[in-house]
Amino acid sequence: MNDKSLLNLAKIVETKKSTLEGEKKAGTMTFHKIELFDADKEKFLNLARTSIKDKFYLHICSGGVMVVVYKNSMFEFSKNDCGKINEARDYGAEHGILREQMDFEVLVDAPWA
Repeated sequence: MNDKSLLNLAKIVETKKSTLEGEKKAGTMTFHKIELFDADKEKFLNLARTSIKDKFYLHICSGGVMVVVYKNSMFEFSKNDCGKINEARDYGAEHGILREQMDFEVLVDAPWA
């Protein structure tokens, strides 16, 4: 993340360090589980689009709807919206994210999985 002030807009529930699936050689990453108040959602999403690094994404979920944020791009969909899910996954793959790291159908129901 290029601008860590993004985290000031959320409540950090848990932080852990781990490697990405299929990318152990990339080293250890820091992952934050967050809760976000509705009042801060738009500001958070706008800042996230400019703060997130290339080849990464973040997601937030509420009420069966997921928002996936990439550098300068964002996708919103429900679990059954296969077209939008595939569009979001294709975009991520085109920007260097492994497809197995974008299991959006699972994450929409279990965002911290």
